[in-house]
Amino acid sequence: MRTSILFRLTLWNASVLACMLVLFAAAGWITLDRAVAQRTASTVRESARAVAGAILAERRAAAARGEVEEERGAYEKAVLRELRVGDLDIFITDDAVQLMAVKQPRVADDLTPEPREADQRSDERPIEIPMAVRAEMNHVRQERLDGTLSDSAVAVRRVVQSDSSFRVAMLRVEPDADDHDEPPLLITVVMSEAEDRALLRQVRTTLFFAIPLALLVSIAVGFLLARRSLEPLEAINARTATISAANLDERLPVVNPHDELGRLAQIINGLLERVDSAFRTQRQFVADASHELRTPLAIIRGEADVTLRRPQRPEDEYREAMTVVHAESLRLSRIVDDLFLLARTDAGGALTAPLPIDPQGLVTSVLRSVRTLADERHVTLQASLEALDGDCDIRGEESLLRRLLLNLLDNALKHAPRGSTIHVAARTIVDTDERFIGIRVQDEGPGIAPDLRARVFERFVHGVASDMRSATSTPPGAGLGLAIAQAIAHAHGGRIELLEVPIGTAFEVQLPTVAAVAEHA
Repeated sequence: MRTSILFRLTLWNASVLACMLVLFAAAGWITLDRAVAQRTASTVRESARAVAGAILAERRAAAARGEVEEERGAYEKAVLRELRVGDLDIFITDDAVQLMAVKQPRVADDLTPEPREADQRSDERPIEIPMAVRAEMNHVRQERLDGTLSDSAVAVRRVVQSDSSFRVAMLRVEPDADDHDEPPLLITVVMSEAEDRALLRQVRTTLFFAIPLALLVSIAVGFLLARRSLEPLEAINARTATISAANLDERLPVVNPHDELGRLAQIINGLLERVDSAFRTQRQFVADASHELRTPLAIIRGEADVTLRRPQRPEDEYREAMTVVHAESLRLSRIVDDLFLLARTDAGGALTAPLPIDPQGLVTSVLRSVRTLADERHVTLQASLEALDGDCDIRGEESLLRRLLLNLLDNALKHAPRGSTIHVAARTIVDTDERFIGIRVQDEGPGIAPDLRARVFERFVHGVASDMRSATSTPPGAGLGLAIAQAIAHAHGGRIELLEVPIGTAFEVQLPTVAAVAEHA
């Protein structure tokens, strides 16, 4: 379902609350039903024991008064009472006879029966004991006869008759050991469960109306709270929809920087800041590249226009014009190659075939390649490679690493005065658990202006001022050499730094060894 977060939050909140309310109501209902049943059973059980105790006490009191055994026996045999004590019906019956007994008038809250005379038997009528209760009493008698129920145990049963239910407790009262003529009595306490059922119906009705009402209130309140909580997200959506390449300097509002939406807004603002910086850098790169490409193209076009302006020219002029066109085309090709290499490293595809490379052999090979150029400019190359460990190789693409060192040496040769020395040194660097190979290139030239040191690795930025460059009599480059060197170093997991030295300029490139690369992999 394609639904909004607001609707889903409200739906989940309502669903969870509904389940909790239903489970709570069911648990409460079961607990209340059991508690009510246990209370009723305890009431009838204790009442049966109390009546039995009262009867036994009355028998012993009669014996203490010296009543004759025959009178007491006739008296006890005639006892058949139905008492009403509160909401309890108490039946005292002769356990030795069947239940087709007679009923005396009820005596409320009085457990002492009145004696019955023989001539009063004409008023006898069947006792009004519910049929289901009577059947249960006969069943309990049979259990005692079978021996499954002891005489001193209180039998508590639940009896259902038509649409009524009762809780019944039955206890047999035995005569004392010296009263052989006294009959055993059966105390039956009956309590209707109508009031308990009414209480449970009230609770059920209350839950039936309270749960939907609580659920509706929860849905309304949850919807309002969720909408209020998601208002910053709506503001973020609205502001984000208005941001384009033309207004990348705008930022999202941050209402609360400590909650999830505030942190999301901060992350998006950081992303916009990086995108804006990348756009500015890209625009500046395109402008600088256009400027660098326009100069050789303008020179080539100018030479061609001057050469073609007259139909006939001497051969020397043609050769001179073609020499200028050839030189500018080479410069144009180098710029295009450099731009292609920068695009390749920016795209993350620089390392096409990384292999272990001996740093000492790499530096020696690069120095051999530029030695002729250094001799032409009367510059001495001095190498110091003794500090390298013999078993520390670097892993990368050899052509790119050669290009990196050649750019550094070419930059040093351009600005090194005649008769000066370019120092190339290599060393092993241990940084915590990582090992790097550091290659340092230092010249004795005029150095880099302080205001350009922070931007020396930017593209199309020349590392020396124009007056210093003119003093060295070297043709200006495109300003891509150091940028390419930094991009190659980063592509190999290394870094390049501009060092502080008293004379000239010094760069050091640090590349991880094969062991360090393997650990990171």
